Amino acid sequence: MQHGDVSHAGDGARLRDLILAQTHRGAGVPVLLRTAPAGPEEAEPYGAAAYQVQVDLAARMLDGEDLGTPEPGSLAARLLERPLLALNFHRIRGRNQEVVREQLRRAAALGSSFDLDAPEQQVGEVRVLVGFYDGFARTAEFAAELSRSLGLRAVFLPIFHAPTSGRLLTDAQLGEIATAHEVGVHTTRHVAAAEVDEATVGPEVVEPFRRIERATGRAPRIAAWRGGTRFDGSLLGNRTLVELGVTHLVSNWSVERI
Repeated sequence: MQHGDVSHAGDGARLRDLILAQTHRGAGVPVLLRTAPAGPEEAEPYGAAAYQVQVDLAARMLDGEDLGTPEPGSLAARLLERPLLALNFHRIRGRNQEVVREQLRRAAALGSSFDLDAPEQQVGEVRVLVGFYDGFARTAEFAAELSRSLGLRAVFLPIFHAPTSGRLLTDAQLGEIATAHEVGVHTTRHVAAAEVDEATVGPEVVEPFRRIERATGRAPRIAAWRGGTRFDGSLLGNRTLVELGVTHLVSNWSVERI
């Protein structure tokens, strides 16, 4: 993901700084994602402090550390009951490819891939969600084959218009990627959910959905917004995803069924 949206401006700035610092390292950003809704007793389950816990646990898990026994009822305990380790990538430059190879090798050794067609995750079972955002072709060409060779079913979330950011994936490449991986919706021009209105919902949400459907032969089932925001049914973009048949949304904090 990228910049997180939270309810408090100060917390939001802290979260954005944290995520940007991770992204600038040029490798994958590890985070343990929630797969169940927050409990009513959790004061700020989707803020910077929670995200920091999720990142710290994920980094330690990826490094092979013993995570011990978390305090019952804590966020760590919730995350480690059914761990979903995400590695989020944007652009992978050549100088970082060896680091990425090692990250993916470690991730693949921890558990099976996140897969929308897989049986329900069991207690203690680790699953791995490798996400490649924005659809930069050089990144995807490297990442798709590497992930496949390691037995990882990755999630690719392309955009289709970035005139100053480099070569993007073609429809033919998306079709090839979809033979081994999941392809989801990330809008056409990399917009946030709150930016979608009646004038832009067609070009930003419906058109990329249909384009992926044509290119891959399968309707997208998973989506993510710029900013890594969670599902908000009051927003037109989210309502449109549901109407189109998208079933899951990836955010900075979670993979949630919508």
